Amino acid sequence: MALRANPQPAATSTGRCATCGEPLVGSYFTLVDRPERYCARCIATRPRCATCGAPLGDHHWRLHDGRLQCVTCHSTAVYDPNLARAIFDETVAGVAQQLGMTLNVGVAFRLVDAPTLAALRAEGSTTVPEGEHTLGLYQRRGHIRAIYMLYGLPRLTFRTTVAHEYAHAWQGERCPLLRDDELREGHAEWVAYQHLRWLGCTRAAERMLTAQHPYRPALERLLALERQLGVHGVTAYLTRAE
Repeated sequence: MALRANPQPAATSTGRCATCGEPLVGSYFTLVDRPERYCARCIATRPRCATCGAPLGDHHWRLHDGRLQCVTCHSTAVYDPNLARAIFDETVAGVAQQLGMTLNVGVAFRLVDAPTLAALRAEGSTTVPEGEHTLGLYQRRGHIRAIYMLYGLPRLTFRTTVAHEYAHAWQGERCPLLRDDELREGHAEWVAYQHLRWLGCTRAAERMLTAQHPYRPALERLLALERQLGVHGVTAYLTRAE
């Protein structure tokens, strides 16, 4: 998550740092769309939350795979496999209902830790954009199709990632010869964006349009296509784009 520096007049107090509790004088940092403020010292020296990037206070969690989790992300994190499966099923059903993206052959679901996800990514010989972390992965091995999701993600991040990876599963079945990587990733981001809007999470959806993310230009390409063809026209276009 991106940090914003907020310079203030040197004599102006702007409250206390959310991590160390020391007074903020001069300048502070915030995370995009988060109210907490952080001092420059904590930004420079504290370990960061593996999910949101916030500098960690004394009260935080260390997951079994070594990731550190802040209080905010931990409060909605998905750890339980049964809950993860339920959210996965809800997300897939929502995408199918909203966008008509159904599969003839279902896709399996696995909840895994960070080393397992990294090993799966390496086996598939796919790369992650610089500065990004792998949160989920669709992979096909012979007749086995599966979506692997990282455990411990906040609920909304989990749903957004499931929608993105489900789009790749749909692409694998409906347009398997598609080789335009920007179109593939843009479509997957577009599906996640549409799902957020369907859920009523308009702020999170709008954040996808302003975030400094390597897939944002691809998403913008798909949104331009949507303006020309309509939502369901995009789905039809993908099946002809091979």
